[in-house]
Amino acid sequence: MIFSIIFAILSVIYLAFLIWMELGLRRSLPSQAHLPAKAEPISVIIAAKNEAHNLPRLLTSLAQLEGIDADYEIIIVNDHSTDDSLAVLRNWEGQFGIKVIDFQDSIAGYIGKKAALQKGIERAQYDVLAFTDADGQVPTTWLREIARVMEPDLDYILGFSTIYRYAGDTDLTLNNFERSIYYILAAAGLGWKKAITSSALNMVYRKSLFEKAGGFEGISHIASGDDDLLLIKMMPFIRKAIYNPSPQMQVDCYEGKNLGKLYQKNIRRASKFRYYPSYIKVLSAFVFIYFAVFYVALVRLLAGAGDLLLLSVIMLKFGFELYISQTHLALVRKTHIGILYFPQIFVFPLKYIFFAIRGSLGKYRWK
Repeated sequence: MIFSIIFAILSVIYLAFLIWMELGLRRSLPSQAHLPAKAEPISVIIAAKNEAHNLPRLLTSLAQLEGIDADYEIIIVNDHSTDDSLAVLRNWEGQFGIKVIDFQDSIAGYIGKKAALQKGIERAQYDVLAFTDADGQVPTTWLREIARVMEPDLDYILGFSTIYRYAGDTDLTLNNFERSIYYILAAAGLGWKKAITSSALNMVYRKSLFEKAGGFEGISHIASGDDDLLLIKMMPFIRKAIYNPSPQMQVDCYEGKNLGKLYQKNIRRASKFRYYPSYIKVLSAFVFIYFAVFYVALVRLLAGAGDLLLLSVIMLKFGFELYISQTHLALVRKTHIGILYFPQIFVFPLKYIFFAIRGSLGKYRWK
């Protein structure tokens, strides 16, 4: 009985957190009342390293972008590629606004992707910077949707993205359900102006904001973090930030079927824990503890403990989580992924605990 009471108390805190996420998600959505009268010019920036197999898909989608009532440019930085990436890019250079930077040098204090991004940002002509990854595919309406919601006082936009393993693959995967939950968390952080996470696959911010926040200074030595750690760094300077789940702005990503690469990516994400501010560390620690206790509660229930309090609390947890996940999936027009909530009940907490421990050990491989 004591365990059930402890679990119930922790669950009340957890449910309060879910409500905070739900309200924050709603606060983060773009307003339809104050849309800009005139589009701003946009600089698209993409870093590519050994992406020769993905670049034709990306470049084709960029060539098919619908125009906006303003100028735009596409800057692609070849980041020390050892494959045919540069040759592919050179074939497209000068067409559809595409400009290529062959980055083979280094910047003191910078490691990983941030040095290439820094070069692209420095070259950008315009204040509005739109980012995606080289393994992405943007919709034809991507720039139009960015321009549509880009108000004069709007400094940051996060867009949704879906992960595929290969062309023709289904989006009905546990990975995409899990990503949907992280997008809720990211949106809530934007809504409450308490940055938690983000995604480099589909984000927009102002060059003036980047410079005001000191750019990558202080995080340039970290291999990843060009999205979440940068957002945390910029948040005190942000006037307004939104999450735009519209399908017109959604980006698809084709990360391949390499499970080892996915494993290393999860470790890399978790390894950044020590760089996060204290409020994220406290939140992460609580979720880690709660999921561990949840597994114990679930085992006790399945073992026939016959505890009505335990059953009631677990069912309430399931109900809240299912409601919030389906609310977001409806926004991104992917409610069918909601069916994966049920296997994810068992998989996600275990995965969260594992990578929290594994990530704290560091030692991951980068591309």
